[in-house]
Amino acid sequence: MDKVNWGILGTARIAEQQLIPAMQSAVNAHLLGVASRNETQANAYAQHNGIERAYGSYAQLLADPDIDAVYIPLPNDLHAEWTLQAAQAGKHVLCEKPAALNAAQAREMVQACAAHDVVFMEAFMYPFHPQWDRVRELLNSGELGELKIVHANFSYPLENPADIRWHPQMGGGSLYDVGCYCVHVARSLADNAPTVEVQGIAQFMEDGVVDKSFTGAFKFANGLLAHFDCSFEAADRQFVEIVGSRGSIQVLYPFRPDMGTPTLIVHGPSGEHRETFPTTDMYKLQVEHFGDCVQSQQTPRNTGEDSIRNMEHIDALYTAAGRQS
Repeated sequence: MDKVNWGILGTARIAEQQLIPAMQSAVNAHLLGVASRNETQANAYAQHNGIERAYGSYAQLLADPDIDAVYIPLPNDLHAEWTLQAAQAGKHVLCEKPAALNAAQAREMVQACAAHDVVFMEAFMYPFHPQWDRVRELLNSGELGELKIVHANFSYPLENPADIRWHPQMGGGSLYDVGCYCVHVARSLADNAPTVEVQGIAQFMEDGVVDKSFTGAFKFANGLLAHFDCSFEAADRQFVEIVGSRGSIQVLYPFRPDMGTPTLIVHGPSGEHRETFPTTDMYKLQVEHFGDCVQSQQTPRNTGEDSIRNMEHIDALYTAAGRQS
């Protein structure tokens, strides 16, 4: 196929703001359709965003033989259900983060996609930004010595009490929403080494399920220590610090570099310097990478096994923090 024909399940804001422009500009993508549980809403959304086809149900989109792949930006509690449905329909799946509500769901999703020979990828877009290629280059150069500590944070004030991110049955909570990035980057920088210790402390809502703020720590088998915090109550902030035995890197906009000027502050044996990066559409790069994987049957950069491992760590954090089941 010259281009991957995409369908979107749902009319989420992230799709309209980020993924639709990415799909419409990616060299190997064609955004063909969007589905909603409300046909009128689907038609209006499609017309507003220049999408050819609208469907009054998710199942109707999955039944369209012209659709090759689907993007799933549905609430967290629906990720597993519709990934399984998409796999059974033979559609490749780009699923919003977090992949699922727990590792068991993630494992079922990944296995279903493998069984039906379709690509599955969790939509962590930040690794596709060039600043992370540069971070890897600096780490691999040995200039900073042996990696010792990673600190990450991601927070923003979520002031609307009706937002689904506060909803216990829909997979609400700051760890699911933004802490998953911190977990992912820590594991990535640890080169997916086994975790030997997990600590978690949360400020839960009265239901004991949805975390307003969360702080966690990992000790990896290779000696790396990582700690993070995330919150729906704290001010807008995102930051990653990577500390080696001979130097460090501060990543000022690690997860949403589109919200500022992507900058690395590098402290090394020869002193300190800053590196900035031009505006880059990491969502477009993600869509093109996924399309390449579909067209050439490659394994995605964000593998299904990685999604399972990320959810295992989130499960362990919630257990450590005493989350109510």
